[in-house]
Amino acid sequence: MAERVTQNTFEAASTVTDGQWLVPDGWQQGRGAWGGLVVAAHLRAVHALDPARTVRTIACQIPAPVPTGAHRCAVTPVRIGSGMSTWQSAMSGVDSGEVVSVATVLQAQPRELADFPSITGTVSRPDAPDAGEVPVIPVAPPLGPVFAEHLQFRVISGIPMSGGEPRCLGWIDIPDGAQWDAFRLLAIVDAWWPCVLVALSTVRPMATVDFTAHLLVDPATIPSGPLLVDNRLLAEHEGFTTEVRRLWTADGRLVVENLQSIAVIR
Repeated sequence: MAERVTQNTFEAASTVTDGQWLVPDGWQQGRGAWGGLVVAAHLRAVHALDPARTVRTIACQIPAPVPTGAHRCAVTPVRIGSGMSTWQSAMSGVDSGEVVSVATVLQAQPRELADFPSITGTVSRPDAPDAGEVPVIPVAPPLGPVFAEHLQFRVISGIPMSGGEPRCLGWIDIPDGAQWDAFRLLAIVDAWWPCVLVALSTVRPMATVDFTAHLLVDPATIPSGPLLVDNRLLAEHEGFTTEVRRLWTADGRLVVENLQSIAVIR
């Protein structure tokens, strides 16, 4: 049988060592590991091979639950250019041999564009009360996922099964005082519940099957503390929902842009 472990910190829980990831207890979402933890593990495996370059983008698919226990994480280069590198990462169960997740990760050095004008994006941070003005709410079993006990949620709008507009707004944090980094940021954008749950009257199990995210800010410039979540349902079609998720700093910078496809499970 695959080894089972328990890890209390995000860093330890998402660490890949010598091509193996021991998926720990205590970080589950349904039958498998929280998708954000899977994303972070892929990123750590790639970054260990390419530490001089900055994480920019990940596209990750999770076709099956990632159960607790040992998984192989095989990373191969797609192309290593002079300033940008593209990698593929595949995870499979040591015991089962089943591929449970694949990812494409892009890392790159900063591009020195002295003659390029400063351009402001066309989206703005939504109006929201400061994090300190919004109370923390418990998100834990039996209604919430297991992994959520490691995080901190401050909900402004978008309570599940309230029958409201399928949009979520609130503040989120990993309340351990650690500095934000690429692994934390690209994981935490996956932590909030699906927007479609807000519009429903009863709970339905769901699973993220496709995840694409772009890191848009240097993590070193983000102080520790909550980030603003703004998630919006784009459409639902044949049992699959698509939503866009954005993370913002308190001072109005867009940190992560994320597009997800989420399957509604019978």
